[in-house]
Amino acid sequence: MIDKGSSVKMSILLETPSVRLLVFLFEKGEVRYVDLTKLIVSRGTLSITIKELEEEGLIQRRVVTSKPIQAHYSLTNKGKEVATCFNKIEKTL
Repeated sequence: MIDKGSSVKMSILLETPSVRLLVFLFEKGEVRYVDLTKLIVSRGTLSITIKELEEEGLIQRRVVTSKPIQAHYSLTNKGKEVATCFNKIEKTL
């Protein structure tokens, strides 16, 4: 159970780029890179966030080599477990 005093802190946590991206992928499934740029406007922040989440094994990239080349992102099984927790927290606030 989350008390009211911690709900402000939790809402701040839910706004971090990593958590926003995980919850977005949890809700949408596989998305293209361009979809993520609408979620996180700063390309620098987005690139760093994607790299960190890939290194942690939370998201995976699928590259389609047709022209133009497209990158698609989705959650790994580990990422789904983590995103499920954040999604539940979000719903309790």
